[in-house]
Amino acid sequence: MIDTSELFIYKENSIEKIRGSLPIYKKLGINILSIDMDEFINDDYLREIFFLNEFLNKRGFSLMLRIDLLILSKNLLDSKVDDLTWKNTKVKRAGLSFLNFLVKRGISAFDFLNLSAMVDDRNFLEDIREINKNVRHLNKNVLTTGLIDKPEIIKYLSSKAKTDFSFIQARIDYLKIEDLNSFYKSGPIFAKTWDNFSNKFSKNFAYFSISQKISNILALKGAVYLESDDIDFEMEGPLYKLTSYIENLSRIREENKSLTRGDFLEIFKKDKDIFAYIRRYENEKSLVINNLSQKEFLLPISMYLADYSSYKLALGNYGQRSLVANLLVRPFETLIFIKK
Repeated sequence: MIDTSELFIYKENSIEKIRGSLPIYKKLGINILSIDMDEFINDDYLREIFFLNEFLNKRGFSLMLRIDLLILSKNLLDSKVDDLTWKNTKVKRAGLSFLNFLVKRGISAFDFLNLSAMVDDRNFLEDIREINKNVRHLNKNVLTTGLIDKPEIIKYLSSKAKTDFSFIQARIDYLKIEDLNSFYKSGPIFAKTWDNFSNKFSKNFAYFSISQKISNILALKGAVYLESDDIDFEMEGPLYKLTSYIENLSRIREENKSLTRGDFLEIFKKDKDIFAYIRRYENEKSLVINNLSQKEFLLPISMYLADYSSYKLALGNYGQRSLVANLLVRPFETLIFIKK
Protein backbone atom coordinates (compact mmCIF):
# COMPACT_ATOMS: atom_id res chain seq x y z
CA MET A 1 0.00 0.00 0.00
CA ILE A 2 1.40 3.39 -1.03
CA ASP A 3 1.84 5.96 1.75
CA THR A 4 0.66 9.10 -0.03
CA SER A 5 2.24 11.34 2.61
CA GLU A 6 5.62 10.38 1.15
CA LEU A 7 4.75 11.53 -2.37
CA PHE A 8 6.10 14.86 -3.62
CA ILE A 9 5.09 15.29 -7.26
CA TYR A 10 6.27 18.08 -9.52
CA LYS A 11 4.70 18.73 -12.90
CA GLU A 12 7.32 19.92 -15.40
CA ASN A 13 6.63 21.48 -18.78
CA SER A 14 9.12 19.55 -20.88
CA ILE A 15 11.37 16.51 -20.90
CA GLU A 16 14.40 18.73 -21.53
CA LYS A 17 13.81 20.68 -18.31
CA ILE A 18 13.58 17.46 -16.31
CA ARG A 19 16.98 16.20 -17.39
CA GLY A 20 18.71 19.44 -16.45
CA SER A 21 17.03 19.93 -13.08
CA LEU A 22 17.45 16.61 -11.26
CA PRO A 23 19.81 18.03 -8.59
CA ILE A 24 17.20 20.66 -7.70
CA TYR A 25 14.40 18.10 -7.52
CA LYS A 26 16.49 15.87 -5.29
CA LYS A 27 17.34 18.80 -3.02
CA LEU A 28 13.67 19.68 -2.60
CA GLY A 29 12.60 16.12 -1.82
CA ILE A 30 10.63 15.66 -5.04
CA ASN A 31 10.34 11.96 -5.94
CA ILE A 32 7.91 11.93 -8.90
CA LEU A 33 8.20 14.00 -12.09
CA SER A 34 4.97 14.52 -13.99
CA ILE A 35 4.62 15.46 -17.67
CA ASP A 36 1.76 15.80 -20.15
CA MET A 37 1.67 12.93 -22.62
CA ASP A 38 1.63 14.23 -26.17
CA GLU A 39 -1.60 13.75 -28.11
CA PHE A 40 0.27 12.53 -31.18
CA ILE A 41 2.07 9.31 -30.35
CA ASN A 42 4.64 7.64 -32.56
CA ASP A 43 7.49 5.18 -32.04
CA ASP A 44 10.14 7.86 -31.57
CA TYR A 45 8.10 9.66 -28.93
CA LEU A 46 7.41 6.43 -27.03
CA ARG A 47 11.10 5.51 -27.07
CA GLU A 48 11.87 8.90 -25.54
CA ILE A 49 9.26 8.37 -22.82
CA PHE A 50 10.52 4.88 -21.94
CA PHE A 51 14.13 6.05 -21.92
CA LEU A 52 13.24 8.93 -19.61
CA ASN A 53 11.40 6.56 -17.28
CA GLU A 54 14.43 4.27 -17.01
CA PHE A 55 16.74 7.27 -16.62
CA LEU A 56 14.67 8.59 -13.69
CA ASN A 57 14.19 5.18 -12.04
CA LYS A 58 17.95 4.68 -11.87
CA ARG A 59 18.26 8.01 -10.04
CA GLY A 60 15.53 7.41 -7.49
CA PHE A 61 12.64 9.15 -9.26
CA SER A 62 9.43 7.96 -10.90
CA LEU A 63 7.79 9.31 -14.02
CA MET A 64 4.08 10.18 -13.98
CA LEU A 65 2.22 10.56 -17.28
CA ARG A 66 -0.71 12.98 -17.44
CA ILE A 67 -3.18 11.47 -19.89
CA ASP A 68 -6.54 12.51 -21.34
CA LEU A 69 -7.99 9.08 -22.11
CA LEU A 70 -10.65 10.37 -24.52
CA ILE A 71 -8.18 12.27 -26.71
CA LEU A 72 -5.71 9.41 -26.49
CA SER A 73 -8.34 6.86 -27.57
CA LYS A 74 -9.49 9.00 -30.48
CA ASN A 75 -5.94 9.29 -31.82
CA LEU A 76 -5.26 5.60 -31.30
CA LEU A 77 -8.36 4.66 -33.29
CA ASP A 78 -7.04 6.78 -36.15
CA SER A 79 -10.53 7.51 -37.41
CA LYS A 80 -13.40 9.84 -36.70
CA VAL A 81 -15.37 8.70 -33.67
CA ASP A 82 -18.92 9.99 -33.50
CA ASP A 83 -19.49 8.86 -29.93
CA LEU A 84 -16.34 10.00 -28.15
CA THR A 85 -17.38 8.91 -24.67
CA TRP A 86 -16.14 6.30 -22.25
CA LYS A 87 -19.39 4.41 -22.81
CA ASN A 88 -18.27 3.69 -26.38
CA THR A 89 -16.75 0.19 -26.31
CA LYS A 90 -14.17 0.99 -28.99
CA VAL A 91 -13.00 4.11 -27.15
CA LYS A 92 -12.72 2.30 -23.81
CA ARG A 93 -10.94 -0.72 -25.30
CA ALA A 94 -8.39 1.48 -27.08
CA GLY A 95 -7.64 3.50 -23.94
CA LEU A 96 -7.33 0.54 -21.60
CA SER A 97 -5.21 -1.47 -24.03
CA PHE A 98 -2.75 1.40 -24.38
CA LEU A 99 -2.56 1.80 -20.60
CA ASN A 100 -1.70 -1.89 -20.34
CA PHE A 101 1.04 -1.38 -22.91
CA LEU A 102 2.53 1.51 -20.90
CA VAL A 103 2.48 -0.47 -17.65
CA LYS A 104 4.18 -3.44 -19.33
CA ARG A 105 6.93 -1.06 -20.47
CA GLY A 106 7.55 0.13 -16.92
CA ILE A 107 5.37 3.21 -16.49
CA SER A 108 4.02 3.12 -12.93
CA ALA A 109 2.23 6.44 -12.34
CA PHE A 110 -0.68 8.13 -14.12
CA ASP A 111 -2.62 11.36 -13.72
CA PHE A 112 -5.92 11.11 -15.61
CA LEU A 113 -7.13 14.44 -17.01
CA ASN A 114 -10.63 15.80 -17.72
CA LEU A 115 -12.48 13.11 -15.80
CA SER A 116 -15.66 15.17 -15.58
CA ALA A 117 -15.82 15.31 -19.39
CA MET A 118 -15.11 11.61 -19.74
CA VAL A 119 -17.32 10.04 -17.07
CA ASP A 120 -20.83 11.10 -16.04
CA ASP A 121 -21.71 11.38 -12.37
CA ARG A 122 -23.86 8.24 -12.25
CA ASN A 123 -21.07 5.94 -13.46
CA PHE A 124 -18.16 7.78 -11.89
CA LEU A 125 -17.08 5.25 -9.27
CA GLU A 126 -17.69 2.24 -11.49
CA ASP A 127 -15.69 3.61 -14.43
CA ILE A 128 -12.81 4.93 -12.35
CA ARG A 129 -12.49 1.62 -10.52
CA GLU A 130 -12.43 -0.19 -13.87
CA ILE A 131 -9.51 1.96 -15.03
CA ASN A 132 -7.60 1.34 -11.81
CA LYS A 133 -8.27 -2.40 -11.90
CA ASN A 134 -7.05 -2.49 -15.50
CA VAL A 135 -3.62 -1.01 -14.73
CA ARG A 136 -3.12 -2.76 -11.39
CA HIS A 137 -3.68 -6.30 -12.62
CA LEU A 138 -0.25 -5.95 -14.24
CA ASN A 139 1.42 -4.05 -11.40
CA LYS A 140 -0.36 -3.68 -8.07
CA ASN A 141 1.89 -0.76 -7.12
CA VAL A 142 0.87 1.50 -10.00
CA LEU A 143 0.12 5.00 -8.72
CA THR A 144 -3.03 6.68 -10.06
CA THR A 145 -4.68 10.03 -9.49
CA GLY A 146 -7.07 12.50 -11.10
CA LEU A 147 -8.52 15.95 -10.50
CA ILE A 148 -12.15 16.00 -9.41
CA ASP A 149 -13.74 19.39 -9.91
CA LYS A 150 -17.32 18.83 -8.74
CA PRO A 151 -17.86 19.84 -5.08
CA GLU A 152 -20.75 17.42 -4.58
CA ILE A 153 -18.62 14.43 -5.65
CA ILE A 154 -15.66 15.62 -3.59
CA LYS A 155 -17.82 15.91 -0.49
CA TYR A 156 -19.25 12.43 -1.06
CA LEU A 157 -15.85 10.87 -1.63
CA SER A 158 -14.27 12.54 1.39
CA SER A 159 -16.54 10.68 3.77
CA LYS A 160 -18.34 7.76 2.16
CA ALA A 161 -16.66 6.23 -0.83
CA LYS A 162 -13.45 5.17 -2.52
CA THR A 163 -12.34 5.61 -6.09
CA ASP A 164 -9.43 3.16 -5.91
CA PHE A 165 -7.18 6.03 -6.99
CA SER A 166 -4.04 6.23 -4.90
CA PHE A 167 -5.26 9.74 -4.08
CA ILE A 168 -7.54 12.30 -5.67
CA GLN A 169 -6.96 15.96 -6.37
CA ALA A 170 -9.34 18.76 -5.44
CA ARG A 171 -9.31 22.48 -6.04
CA ILE A 172 -9.99 24.09 -2.68
CA ASP A 173 -11.10 27.64 -2.00
CA TYR A 174 -11.67 27.59 1.72
CA LEU A 175 -14.03 30.57 1.54
CA LYS A 176 -16.47 28.55 -0.60
CA ILE A 177 -16.23 25.02 0.78
CA GLU A 178 -17.68 24.69 4.25
CA ASP A 179 -16.06 21.44 5.33
CA LEU A 180 -12.41 22.46 5.07
CA ASN A 181 -11.73 20.47 8.24
CA SER A 182 -12.47 17.18 6.49
CA PHE A 183 -9.95 17.96 3.76
CA TYR A 184 -7.23 18.60 6.30
CA LYS A 185 -8.07 15.63 8.47
CA SER A 186 -8.87 12.94 5.96
CA GLY A 187 -6.40 12.61 3.12
CA PRO A 188 -5.87 11.28 0.51
CA ILE A 189 -7.79 14.31 -0.75
CA PHE A 190 -5.50 17.28 -1.03
CA ALA A 191 -5.42 20.74 -2.57
CA LYS A 192 -3.76 21.08 -5.93
CA THR A 193 -4.55 24.78 -6.22
CA TRP A 194 -5.86 27.36 -3.79
CA ASP A 195 -8.06 29.68 -5.85
CA ASN A 196 -8.34 32.26 -3.10
CA PHE A 197 -4.57 32.52 -2.80
CA SER A 198 -4.22 32.86 -6.57
CA ASN A 199 -6.93 35.49 -6.87
CA LYS A 200 -5.14 37.75 -4.42
CA PHE A 201 -1.79 37.38 -6.12
CA SER A 202 0.14 40.63 -6.40
CA LYS A 203 3.22 41.10 -8.53
CA ASN A 204 4.53 43.53 -5.90
CA PHE A 205 4.61 40.66 -3.43
CA ALA A 206 5.24 37.79 -5.85
CA TYR A 207 7.71 35.88 -3.69
CA PHE A 208 5.53 36.11 -0.58
CA SER A 209 2.31 35.19 -2.38
CA ILE A 210 3.83 32.14 -4.10
CA SER A 211 5.70 30.91 -1.01
CA GLN A 212 2.46 31.31 0.97
CA LYS A 213 0.51 29.16 -1.47
CA ILE A 214 3.17 26.44 -1.47
CA SER A 215 3.41 26.52 2.33
CA ASN A 216 -0.25 25.65 2.73
CA ILE A 217 -0.24 22.95 0.07
CA LEU A 218 2.61 21.26 1.90
CA ALA A 219 0.68 21.55 5.17
CA LEU A 220 -2.02 19.20 3.86
CA LYS A 221 -2.13 15.55 4.76
CA GLY A 222 -1.26 13.25 1.88
CA ALA A 223 0.59 13.79 -1.36
CA VAL A 224 2.05 17.10 -2.51
CA TYR A 225 1.56 18.07 -6.15
CA LEU A 226 3.15 21.28 -7.43
CA GLU A 227 3.19 22.63 -10.97
CA SER A 228 6.06 24.37 -12.72
CA ASP A 229 3.79 27.32 -13.52
CA ASP A 230 3.67 28.06 -9.79
CA ILE A 231 7.41 28.12 -9.24
CA ASP A 232 10.38 30.14 -10.35
CA PHE A 233 13.23 28.39 -8.57
CA GLU A 234 15.45 31.47 -8.91
CA MET A 235 12.95 33.89 -7.34
CA GLU A 236 14.67 35.82 -4.55
CA GLY A 237 13.18 36.33 -1.10
CA PRO A 238 14.39 38.36 1.90
CA LEU A 239 16.80 35.63 3.02
CA TYR A 240 17.12 33.10 0.21
CA LYS A 241 15.72 31.85 -3.07
CA LEU A 242 12.37 30.11 -3.36
CA THR A 243 14.25 26.83 -3.85
CA SER A 244 15.79 27.11 -0.38
CA TYR A 245 12.45 28.07 1.14
CA ILE A 246 10.79 24.93 -0.29
CA GLU A 247 13.73 22.81 0.84
CA ASN A 248 13.32 24.07 4.42
CA LEU A 249 9.55 23.62 4.19
CA SER A 250 9.94 19.97 3.11
CA ARG A 251 12.30 19.30 6.02
CA ILE A 252 9.93 20.91 8.52
CA ARG A 253 7.02 18.93 7.11
CA GLU A 254 8.98 15.71 7.61
CA GLU A 255 10.16 16.55 11.14
CA ASN A 256 6.89 17.88 12.57
CA LYS A 257 4.01 15.42 12.19
CA SER A 258 1.44 17.82 13.65
CA LEU A 259 1.74 19.98 10.54
CA THR A 260 0.22 17.30 8.29
CA ARG A 261 -1.46 14.80 10.61
CA GLY A 262 -2.87 16.82 13.48
CA ASP A 263 -6.44 17.75 14.30
CA PHE A 264 -7.38 20.99 12.59
CA LEU A 265 -8.80 24.10 14.30
CA GLU A 266 -9.22 27.33 12.36
CA ILE A 267 -8.85 30.61 14.28
CA PHE A 268 -9.60 34.25 13.36
CA LYS A 269 -12.48 32.97 11.23
CA LYS A 270 -14.25 36.34 11.07
CA ASP A 271 -11.43 38.01 9.18
CA LYS A 272 -11.41 36.78 5.58
CA ASP A 273 -7.93 38.18 4.97
CA ILE A 274 -6.45 35.97 7.68
CA PHE A 275 -6.22 32.20 7.35
CA ALA A 276 -4.79 30.74 10.55
CA TYR A 277 -5.09 27.34 12.16
CA ILE A 278 -3.77 25.18 14.98
CA ARG A 279 -2.97 21.50 14.51
CA ARG A 280 -2.35 19.02 17.30
CA TYR A 281 -0.72 15.59 16.99
CA GLU A 282 0.11 13.67 20.18
CA ASN A 283 2.18 16.12 22.30
CA GLU A 284 3.09 18.45 19.45
CA LYS A 285 1.25 21.52 18.13
CA SER A 286 1.62 23.57 14.96
CA LEU A 287 0.35 27.10 14.43
CA VAL A 288 0.14 28.37 10.84
CA ILE A 289 -0.71 32.02 10.16
CA ASN A 290 -1.36 33.52 6.71
CA ASN A 291 -2.08 37.11 5.80
CA LEU A 292 -3.84 36.84 2.43
CA SER A 293 -3.81 40.54 1.66
CA GLN A 294 -1.51 43.49 0.96
CA LYS A 295 -2.48 45.06 4.29
CA GLU A 296 -0.86 44.64 7.69
CA PHE A 297 -2.81 43.11 10.57
CA LEU A 298 -2.32 43.10 14.32
CA LEU A 299 -3.51 39.71 15.59
CA PRO A 300 -4.44 39.16 19.27
CA ILE A 301 -2.71 35.78 19.57
CA SER A 302 -3.23 35.56 23.34
CA MET A 303 -7.00 35.30 22.80
CA TYR A 304 -6.47 31.82 21.33
CA LEU A 305 -3.18 30.67 22.86
CA ALA A 306 -2.43 31.26 26.52
CA ASP A 307 0.89 29.46 26.06
CA TYR A 308 1.93 31.41 22.93
CA SER A 309 5.44 32.07 24.27
CA SER A 310 6.15 28.31 24.11
CA TYR A 311 5.83 28.28 20.32
CA LYS A 312 9.01 28.60 18.26
CA LEU A 313 9.21 29.73 14.64
CA ALA A 314 9.95 26.86 12.27
CA LEU A 315 9.73 28.92 9.07
CA GLY A 316 8.48 32.27 7.86
CA ASN A 317 8.60 33.74 4.39
CA TYR A 318 9.80 37.10 5.74
CA GLY A 319 12.41 35.65 8.08
CA GLN A 320 12.85 35.31 11.84
CA ARG A 321 9.87 36.16 14.09
CA SER A 322 8.76 35.52 17.64
CA LEU A 323 5.19 34.74 18.66
CA VAL A 324 3.95 37.58 20.88
CA ALA A 325 0.61 38.44 22.44
CA ASN A 326 -0.22 40.88 19.65
CA LEU A 327 1.46 39.84 16.42
CA LEU A 328 1.86 42.17 13.46
CA VAL A 329 1.68 40.21 10.21
CA ARG A 330 2.85 41.78 6.98
CA PRO A 331 1.46 41.51 3.43
CA PHE A 332 1.21 37.86 2.27
CA GLU A 333 3.21 36.75 5.29
CA THR A 334 3.15 33.08 6.27
CA LEU A 335 4.43 31.90 9.65
CA ILE A 336 4.77 28.33 10.89
CA PHE A 337 5.27 27.93 14.66
CA ILE A 338 5.84 24.63 16.46
CA LYS A 339 5.39 23.68 20.11
CA LYS A 340 6.94 20.39 21.22
